[in-house]
Amino acid sequence: MTELLANFLVFALCYAGLSCLCLAMDRHYADLHGRGAEPPPQLRRRLQWGGWAALAIGLAWAMHLAGFGYGLVSWAGSLTGCGLLLIWLLPYAPQQAMRLARVIGATALLAAVLLAVR
Repeated sequence: MTELLANFLVFALCYAGLSCLCLAMDRHYADLHGRGAEPPPQLRRRLQWGGWAALAIGLAWAMHLAGFGYGLVSWAGSLTGCGLLLIWLLPYAPQQAMRLARVIGATALLAAVLLAVR
């Protein structure tokens, strides 16, 4: 159970990071907020920094779990899975993609708390 939560946390961090990086782009931001909408420069920077930070924390956590070699492969697999999920969701259901990001974020916080307690 603990291993499942730990691996879910890597997946959730990858999904959060990629979602932030997607929202920092004009096209995906406009998909959510209407045609022609662009993120303000300050929000764009926060999304970019948050996205890269989430990906880096996910990589560090994966390496903590499985060591350098296997952790890197595990993180790359999670990144690929999250990327495919976003590629499928963003063009057709951008609202659901961001709703999923919120749900995964909340469950990731719960998983992190449960892992810290154990």
